[in-house]
Amino acid sequence: MPHLALACASHQGAHIHTGLAASWLEGLGLAEPDLRCGPQKPDDFEARALLREALKSPCQLHNNCSGKHAGFLTLNQHLGGGPEYVELDHPVQIAVKAGFEDMTGAASTGHGIDGCSAPNFTCEIGHLARAMAKMARPEALGGSRARAAKKLVQAMIAHPLLVAGEGRACSALMAAAEGKAVVKTGAEGVFVAILPERGIGVALKIEDGQTRASEAVIAAILVRLGAVNAADPRVAPYLHRPEYSRRGNLVGRFSVAEALSANGQPL
Repeated sequence: MPHLALACASHQGAHIHTGLAASWLEGLGLAEPDLRCGPQKPDDFEARALLREALKSPCQLHNNCSGKHAGFLTLNQHLGGGPEYVELDHPVQIAVKAGFEDMTGAASTGHGIDGCSAPNFTCEIGHLARAMAKMARPEALGGSRARAAKKLVQAMIAHPLLVAGEGRACSALMAAAEGKAVVKTGAEGVFVAILPERGIGVALKIEDGQTRASEAVIAAILVRLGAVNAADPRVAPYLHRPEYSRRGNLVGRFSVAEALSANGQPL
């Protein structure tokens, strides 16, 4: 189950992430050079400090998507494809696109290549929310896809720190939700949520791509859906946060707009 959580991650590159990714690859008979995500400086402070002290450069295990790529490699062993699993015409990406379109319920009209070199297939935001709703009620999917969706949601609930890390909104909000919600950030202000108890899926996109805005909006939505408590210290900083100067003077406040928060009125 930890491997499934890591496969869903955009992680910090901490030891809990890199160590698990390394052991996962070893279990496949593979190693770090088999990844195609590229190296990335870890966001985890301790991991960065250890690299500096050892005069080492970050490797692909530190990439925030190394778990996803370990998942690609696992699938690739079943499909028998070549080593370049991020190529658009590779059996792995053909399977990914088919699964993506099945879950969103719409044909993808294009793709982009993200920072980890994998194709990201396009869809409308409503179709992404539909996919999350299917994850919330996986029994309707039937067969192996239903079992897979259920296992992925359970894995993220059980291992929130593997999905992101210390100090990250994904991990903090999932811990606060205590099984009521799974959340995951994406690039350029995207956030999704799955609420299994209510059978609800959520997807949002901030137009200017600001992550702090997407974190605030998803937190406010989770409050109004009854998945988290606004007063919870793991939630409150994403809703309302004082801003201080370097001299310690209060100079402003960051808050969710009243039109969205509605004082936490239920949705």
